[in-house]
Amino acid sequence: MALLALWRDTIRGIVATAPREHLDMLRQDVGYGLRNLRRSAGFTAVAITALAVGIGANTAVFSIVDGVLFKALPYPHPEQLVVAFENVGPSLEKAGFSPPDFETLRRHATSFTDLAAYRNVSYELSGVGRSVRVKAAKVSPSLFSVLGANPALGRTMTEGDDTANAAVAVLSFGTWSSAFGRDPNVIGRVVSLDRRPYTIVGVMPESFTFPSRGSAINGEPAALFVPMAFTPLERQAFGMMYNNSVVGRLKAGVTLEAARSELGVLTRRVIEAYPPYLKQFGGGLLIPIAPLEEEIVGSSRRLLLLLMGAVAIVLLIACADVANLMLTRAGSRQRELAIRSAMGASPTRVVRQLLTESFVLAMLGAALGLLLGYGTLRVFQSLAGTTLPRAESIGFDWRVVLFTASVGLATPILFGLLPALRTAFASTLHALKEGSYSTAGVGRQRLLRSLVVVQFALALMLSVAAGLFVRSFLRVLATDPGFSVDHVVNAMTTLPTGRYSNGQMVKAFYAQAVDAAQQIPGVALAGASTDPPLGIRERRALTPDLSARPVPSRVRLVAATWTVGRYFEALGIPLKRGRFFTDADGRSGQPVVIISETLARDVWGSADPVGRQIKWGIEVSHAPWMTVVGVVGDIKQGPLDAETFPLVYEPLAQEVTDEMRGVILPFYADVNLVARTAGSVDTTISAIRASLQRADPALPVAKTEELAEIVNDSVRARRFSMTLVSAFAIVALCLAAIGIYGVLANVVLEQTREIGLRLALGATRADVLWLVFKRALIMAAAGAAIGVAGALAVTQLMAGLLYQIRPTDAVTFLGAALLLAGLAAAASLIPAWRATRVDPLVALRAG
Repeated sequence: MALLALWRDTIRGIVATAPREHLDMLRQDVGYGLRNLRRSAGFTAVAITALAVGIGANTAVFSIVDGVLFKALPYPHPEQLVVAFENVGPSLEKAGFSPPDFETLRRHATSFTDLAAYRNVSYELSGVGRSVRVKAAKVSPSLFSVLGANPALGRTMTEGDDTANAAVAVLSFGTWSSAFGRDPNVIGRVVSLDRRPYTIVGVMPESFTFPSRGSAINGEPAALFVPMAFTPLERQAFGMMYNNSVVGRLKAGVTLEAARSELGVLTRRVIEAYPPYLKQFGGGLLIPIAPLEEEIVGSSRRLLLLLMGAVAIVLLIACADVANLMLTRAGSRQRELAIRSAMGASPTRVVRQLLTESFVLAMLGAALGLLLGYGTLRVFQSLAGTTLPRAESIGFDWRVVLFTASVGLATPILFGLLPALRTAFASTLHALKEGSYSTAGVGRQRLLRSLVVVQFALALMLSVAAGLFVRSFLRVLATDPGFSVDHVVNAMTTLPTGRYSNGQMVKAFYAQAVDAAQQIPGVALAGASTDPPLGIRERRALTPDLSARPVPSRVRLVAATWTVGRYFEALGIPLKRGRFFTDADGRSGQPVVIISETLARDVWGSADPVGRQIKWGIEVSHAPWMTVVGVVGDIKQGPLDAETFPLVYEPLAQEVTDEMRGVILPFYADVNLVARTAGSVDTTISAIRASLQRADPALPVAKTEELAEIVNDSVRARRFSMTLVSAFAIVALCLAAIGIYGVLANVVLEQTREIGLRLALGATRADVLWLVFKRALIMAAAGAAIGVAGALAVTQLMAGLLYQIRPTDAVTFLGAALLLAGLAAAASLIPAWRATRVDPLVALRAG
């Protein structure tokens, strides 16, 4: 209460002072403070550096957190926007909508002003220079009105555009800038998408980015937009093609819960629209919805808040460091301040002077921290790559500058108030008697040690968090992807449907690409598939034959991909039973498949699945029965820490037929060539790119890289979180080491006479060394005890961010505690060495 009263009186005194007098006093205090800081160059440099590191880290992380979590979505009334999913069973609780289900929902839902579907697609954009492969989005024309987005040029889409013959496109601002040089006359221009003509009808503003990165499905920002235009085949795709995301805007006054209740009722209407043979399987269908912002941010919210907490800890440790320095420095300033008090300066006036110095120090630290934060943010963005949602909203704007200024104004209270109060109310008479230097009292030493204990407790919490992230990351890296990555090259490209308009042309290109790769010197094995390694997207319902043991609902959701050539051998996927595909498979006769080991075990147990049969869809579907000819080892279909689905492989030749047209064909147009080489990887990459260009000179090759790079990219998100938290932990430990070093150095300096007396009475140098070490270890142990309790609470928030590591992992906690003890010992080396060099006679004579 006394401290609060003093602070209240100080504020009242400032308010009561005449403005001119107040400004003159403030100018004097600032000038005096700057002179004092300039005279103590070492103290000033260390203090400003510690504050700059703490404030800079907070600035950089706040920039990310602000862009991802705090900034509103760039649409009118974003709180009304929701996304909807189809829950089609335990294996796929968050799927997109099938086209007929979406159309049924849109016709009958009344809680929304409208609903819109969208789906990421890939197009070859030509007619604007060299052909490039771009990410695009097929969208319902209603999407733009649902989002409340208006074009910068031209128009968006109308319902009349939503037909197969309406080839129109709306450009994103980025595509308009990069491909068309912001040509104001771009409206009406014809370009080629997958070598089909499209007319540009509009350009969206710079603030419009959609779909937002971070969504579970269809989460890639589009370079341009084209009409969804469901085909007749899609409109009859009941129980299939769950790949369309749906966004809607709630009507004014309609709550999220009310909309959920309506969708619960509408689920029955969706099922009623199914063909009779499917209705029996729709009983478990659900249509969950969630706020659009929540869907975009997803699991990133917990990580970003954790990072914000981590940098707050770094700032607290930095403030404790500066407070320690100021308390230590107060000893040398006690006589100066005592003289000022003796000449009439009140304690309030002294506190005001010391706080002014603290504010000057904080503002210098904040200015340097702002520059440091800007550079740190660029490093963080480089590390994150495309793993952060809403990356387009992250920037260094006025909100970030205001945050930095606010932190700069708040930190003097954290590190300056307590030293100022303690110094101002120290005994004036005692200080004058002692001359220019006074021995610190027991109270000040206790306060110094308490600040170090707090620093070590906070550092331990960060160290434990970093250790858990590191151990989790190492577990991910140790995960077997199921294939060999050494000396394997992957090349990705997509065939434009305007040219490759039938199955025969698609199959011919695959065969030509694989044969050309096989002829490259040094290439031992080559194959291709419709999906890249760690990127198998297709999920299909599966029905096994009657020889299978009971399977829930006789339908299983599995991953699926289609292969050409010696795909399994090139990737090093091991054959467990049966055989690989041959050139004869798929051309005639019985359709065949190869299945993963998990699927074989789940469906047939210990029985041999070779010769058994499966089919796509439910038992009454018209899909043909396919014979299992081989079983291969499980592979990861996504990031190494993602769920592994049972997997079915088909020969591309038996799936892509000459009769296939329209929507189905583009899926198989994604060519992923893999080649195992015994020669130079770089040479093989160049040769593969050249062979694909020879096959189709206008075809842009999206990416050609060593398979190890694909695996490396799959763990980028975990590497980002691990690197940041580890970096903050290292900074925190360094700041804590500075704190304990400063305290021990001060102890040795102020207790030189005591140390000399001990040596004179027979203590050995080893005794003195242990005396200093013991004090360091006691402070570290106290900090560790408090820090463990804090870490146990904090790490529970990390449970969903870890992989095969428990938040209470004993090895991590023990390692962090030992690291802390080692750091305390290292920080005490120089003070301990100085203590052993004390000359007893000189020390006693000085006392």
